[in-house]
Amino acid sequence: MGEKRFAYIRVSSKDQNEERQVATMKKAGIDERDLFVEKVSGKNYDRPEYQLLKQLVRPGDEIVFDSITRMGRSMKETLKEYEWFTEHGVQLSFIKEPMINTSHEQDDVIKQAIQRVILTVLAAFAEKERVDIKERQAEGIEIARKQGKHLGRPRTVLTPEFEEAYQKWVNKEISAVEAMKASHMSKTTFYRKVKEYRQFG
Repeated sequence: MGEKRFAYIRVSSKDQNEERQVATMKKAGIDERDLFVEKVSGKNYDRPEYQLLKQLVRPGDEIVFDSITRMGRSMKETLKEYEWFTEHGVQLSFIKEPMINTSHEQDDVIKQAIQRVILTVLAAFAEKERVDIKERQAEGIEIARKQGKHLGRPRTVLTPEFEEAYQKWVNKEISAVEAMKASHMSKTTFYRKVKEYRQFG
């Protein structure tokens, strides 16, 4: 069996679509069965598809990434993973950063050194971007809170009867059945509203 080409595709969340990366890899001639796709954060390497790929690759095989950011967003860990693959004879190709692609010719020490510098800078930028995004999100949440905006799902509409009955029930002044009657709600509706009230109220 000859050398194989694999592709690793990662998007950060279920809201992001991996189709662009999939199309890119197919265009690069990689068979669909050799695509490893996952929707997960790049903050660490505890990823099922990624770990499976590491077990499957053999010396001489190649893994194609859309970008170094798809490998990971922690500089130290990304450098460590990159080294692991090169030490095991696995070729790495990055569509957006071809200057850090590994090759079979590892004799040019200067070229290797320059590659590592570029890789370190790119990995550092990827980590900084992840930190910046988290900070912007935190700042946005804080601003929204100060402006009195509610985040997450819309607040459930609660009647004054429910709120009064809920408080009495919590204080053990009335039973759950009595609280349901006072709220004019069925058992299912009452407990659903209780859950929503505790989560978003």
